[in-house]
Amino acid sequence: MSQVSVYLVGVQSLASWFTHFVQWRPGDRHLHLGEGPVDTEALQRSFQGLDVATAVFLTSHDTLLRDRELAAGLRLAGHRVIVQSANAASLGLDKVAMKRFFDRHGIPTAPWRYQDEGTLDGAGDDLLVVKGRNSTQSIGIRMATEVTSSPQYFTERYADGVEYSVVAHRTAGRTITLPPVWKGPTSPMLVPPWRRLRLCPAPGLTPALDTWLRDTTETIARAADVDGYLEVEFLVRADGTGLVLEINPRICGTLRIAALAAEVPVFSLHHLTSSAALPALRYAAEVPYTGASFNDPAQQVYATSRLTVAAPDPTTVITALRRHAGDRALLYDPWTTGNAPTLLGAREETPL
Repeated sequence: MSQVSVYLVGVQSLASWFTHFVQWRPGDRHLHLGEGPVDTEALQRSFQGLDVATAVFLTSHDTLLRDRELAAGLRLAGHRVIVQSANAASLGLDKVAMKRFFDRHGIPTAPWRYQDEGTLDGAGDDLLVVKGRNSTQSIGIRMATEVTSSPQYFTERYADGVEYSVVAHRTAGRTITLPPVWKGPTSPMLVPPWRRLRLCPAPGLTPALDTWLRDTTETIARAADVDGYLEVEFLVRADGTGLVLEINPRICGTLRIAALAAEVPVFSLHHLTSSAALPALRYAAEVPYTGASFNDPAQQVYATSRLTVAAPDPTTVITALRRHAGDRALLYDPWTTGNAPTLLGAREETPL
């Protein structure tokens, strides 16, 4: 791995807090590309004077293809590039291709139907969910009682359960998984996870479920040839069985809370030399936020469209949430005093 990293930030929402989650090394640089047309001269200047550097693309849904094109030019110039693979990018942009991928690799997922293909044979009295084939952030999602015939949408069977996300980083065959994030129960109201409370470590997470979530994430990352970041969204039903809802091979909304809980500079994971399952070392919580944006790294508080806080104990987390988001932000200790101390893991320090 080259010593100098050039971080190319394509996600607009990272602009205010990205620098606090990097383990900066001498000579490292960064450039905010944004999500529109790229200033190619500014991009070239970012690599000026560097014979060989590692270009780290921090990609959004809308820049998956653009960033791959930019990466091709940097490779021709002799630089190492960490950018999402063609296979992973295609899965992130096409949810029907994603469902086919799940079935092909034996990944458990909700029965689905698109035109004349899929595993959903008959709706019966089951509740159904219609999703946009190429959408993101729950755009266009709705409940239904019949399978849609629109080529822009697909249908899957609705299921009650609790949602989790696992964020991973994979490059050069090494996969790092962050602690699972709890996103709360599903409901027919289809409130998207980014509008709900999120917690890490996940309350009540058993070692067996933790292992299954991480192993499934690693299996998907390997099968999709992920190069960079991946979020896998899960649903765990009351009987303990799990489904994979979707994958996001890009920077995702649960990355910040998982990174704070794991106490890791999440944008520098490419420096790790072996695979690892990083445990939660702190308690972290996140809620929707409409106030002025700010960062307080010393207190582990970050506020954008969501307020994310972390602390060594649940009480401090709850106090911080109430201070910045109002007294009703979190009315109880979701981890409970009985099992909270057992939720935090321990790991040997891995230098980055």
